[in-house]
Amino acid sequence: MLVLGISASLRNKRFSYKNELIDDLKKIKNLEDLDFFVKNQIKITFSDIEKLNEKKLSFEEKYKELKKHKGNRGLSNSETALVYALWNSLQEENINIDYLSLSNIFENETEDKLNHFKKKFLNCDALLLSGPVYFGDRGSLTQRMIEFLNSDKECMLHAKKILYAGLAVGAKRNGGQETTLIFQALDFLNMGCKVIGNGHDTTAQYGGTIVAGDIGKAVKDDYGIKTALSTGKNIGEILNNIDLNKDLSEKELKVPHKCNIFILQDNKQEECTKIIKSLLNNYKNKNINFKVFEVYKEEVHKCIACDVCPISYDASQKYRCIINNKEDFFKKNHEDIVDCDSFIFAAYSGTNFINIKSNYQQFIERTRYLRRDNYLFGRKLVSSFILSEVNSNRNLHIRILTSLIRHHNILFKPILVFKNANMYINFENIKKQFIDFCNTALKVKNKTQEVEYKPVGYEISLEEHLNRKKLS
Repeated sequence: MLVLGISASLRNKRFSYKNELIDDLKKIKNLEDLDFFVKNQIKITFSDIEKLNEKKLSFEEKYKELKKHKGNRGLSNSETALVYALWNSLQEENINIDYLSLSNIFENETEDKLNHFKKKFLNCDALLLSGPVYFGDRGSLTQRMIEFLNSDKECMLHAKKILYAGLAVGAKRNGGQETTLIFQALDFLNMGCKVIGNGHDTTAQYGGTIVAGDIGKAVKDDYGIKTALSTGKNIGEILNNIDLNKDLSEKELKVPHKCNIFILQDNKQEECTKIIKSLLNNYKNKNINFKVFEVYKEEVHKCIACDVCPISYDASQKYRCIINNKEDFFKKNHEDIVDCDSFIFAAYSGTNFINIKSNYQQFIERTRYLRRDNYLFGRKLVSSFILSEVNSNRNLHIRILTSLIRHHNILFKPILVFKNANMYINFENIKKQFIDFCNTALKVKNKTQEVEYKPVGYEISLEEHLNRKKLS
């Protein structure tokens, strides 16, 4: 399995085609040696810049001079983040790594450069993209790469067979890293990629979030580097749990796959529910057992944000939330909720809330106890299914997916049905997307691995967690 690491900064130092970076990373045996390597490479970067400073050149002149270097020494901030993530991917079983600089491809495009990029992309099983933040969004090199991929049929076909994860580098802690990662995730989902965030080591957010303004500052952001390491580890682990290029054997298909569909919001006519049931009635593969929960009809208690969640140390199959109202949806259905291999959150999105019945927000916030139960909902293929009136513009598919990635899941492209008056204008395409989701879900092995939720920002929870862990 090959992870292609891409750095999308105009300041990239490693832009040579015959780059030595991957060979260097493969020789490094531990994190201490990796830190030493990165800091030495940053010294080289500073040395190159200081030599040019002595010439008293303008910034533009220095930039042009740096581009004349061979491109096989030093590291930018984006490359620094990527190096940590790639190295940690390499520590996982069956994983190989490669590197590519976008500044060498899309800054001054030629046909040969584009062919080189395409060859690298078509050879990878996962894409790990690191780049700077510009006004809460990606840089122009990333945008140009996305445009190129979307314009090439072979690349678009291959995109459906790979994983994607991102690293974003901003000048301050809340510098737009998460919005950048969310926007990029949506772009790669729309291409058909399966999207993941970082791992449980750093509380499973949207990917690597690194703070670095001036050159060389990324290595000083300890927590940011941890998110990069965690993202790299996560992509390596999940690659070993999913093979999007493989056709399943009869033996593998003998164990029924369980898919839960949670309908969180619907209109008075229950149109979303009817469409889902219609899709299930027409789905012919007997290897998947579906269970539909009409959550919008249920009583779902609001999360009270207790200080310890889940409340007790016990088997995860047991309901472990402090809310014990016997009519509560989670209390009644906990075992069935967690007994699944993949799931979909579904909702009707209207232009207003007249005749809409919703438990959407209560349901999302109550899954908190599942997340804090060592990501009980995690490592599953998930998607959103939205029946949307034209012009509703509520972005439920985005809200759902950004919530699901925090459960440590594998994201599948949102399934969107558009309603204009009383017509569903893209229903045939939705049938294909639903079948594609099901076929992909069957390829996720869902091997159980030790993951641990680490309370961050909840001192009472953390102290209680550590005490109970010690006693148990």
